[in-house]
Amino acid sequence: MSWLVWTPAAVAVLAVAAELAARAWLRRSGRYYVWPPFARLHMTTDREAVPELEPVIRIEFNRDGERGGPPPEDAQATYRVLVAGGSVAECWFLDQASAWPQVIERSLNSAPALARLGVARVHVGNIGRSLVACEHVDRMLERVLPRYNRLDTIVLMVGASDLVHWLEKGTPARIDRDDIPLDALFSQHPEGPFGWTPHTLALRRVASAAVRRLFRPVGRRRNVGRRISRARDARNRATETIGQVPDPSPMLDRFESHLRSLLATARKGAKRVLVARQPWLEKEFTPEEEKRLWMFGAGRIHADRVHAYYAHELVWGLMRQVDERVVRVTRELGVEAIDLMPVVPPTFDLWYDEMHHTAEGCGRIGAALARAILDGA
Repeated sequence: MSWLVWTPAAVAVLAVAAELAARAWLRRSGRYYVWPPFARLHMTTDREAVPELEPVIRIEFNRDGERGGPPPEDAQATYRVLVAGGSVAECWFLDQASAWPQVIERSLNSAPALARLGVARVHVGNIGRSLVACEHVDRMLERVLPRYNRLDTIVLMVGASDLVHWLEKGTPARIDRDDIPLDALFSQHPEGPFGWTPHTLALRRVASAAVRRLFRPVGRRRNVGRRISRARDARNRATETIGQVPDPSPMLDRFESHLRSLLATARKGAKRVLVARQPWLEKEFTPEEEKRLWMFGAGRIHADRVHAYYAHELVWGLMRQVDERVVRVTRELGVEAIDLMPVVPPTFDLWYDEMHHTAEGCGRIGAALARAILDGA
């Protein structure tokens, strides 16, 4: 009888001890990863909802939590590039091979490019993440850069998310610090909050990481793209178009301040920093093209019922002001910047909405950035 009583108690004590040990180990030696190392996701798109996207989208992360192939074993013989930014850098709805960071890698791994760089291989890792503003990218780099022994170039594409956040919040005159949850920036990190439910256990994090590393399971999703289709329908049904906003100076000043901090952080982590000035789709739309647009709602489009949207002409003017700040800051600090507007002309062969690019558009961006890296080598 005593065995029956004490065995469950002993198991419970051991489980609690193991959980506390896992928490201590994570806090002491855990690292920050934007994406979960070794994770893989393969998706098929809804061909009726988003025929302009590729039928199959593969998203795979390496041991450093980057979207990309395996990192180099011989760091000295490798030219290493890290890409960071928002959704246009993330390329979530693009197949791995079509995303522009991977186009950079393929372009730079040609024999002439390798000879010019003086290396045996080029590796490009992508930690872009949707809807992260400039201050968030800065926080991400502060935590992930210490893991890298060597980075030759960091490519940044930021600006649009700062504008989107401001518009979603109703264009406030005062913008407080945006303390978004750590889980929104890092898919794997050593911090809590930990709890005693299955989802909040440190042991669960450790076990999940071990399973990914050992077995590389593939997650699968079908009919991806329906959310974009629903967002397009919502914009087409909008009852109000907003044509004016208050003075955007608070948003622009805040963006500039965080951009300066981000560039300082990036310069500490890499020999070279290249800013890809974020392009936007600006043209006179036909009625059929209007149906493909969905962004810039007065509220969180995928979370709220949004009935008012900002006029595209207004957004274009605001994006120009954001871009002007990028140009001014990079020139003042002596950071390289490349204008991508001429690279991706306003045609739906290269864009699938107001801000994001098709595989062909990504091909042009990747090739242009590869040339910029080579020109400065």
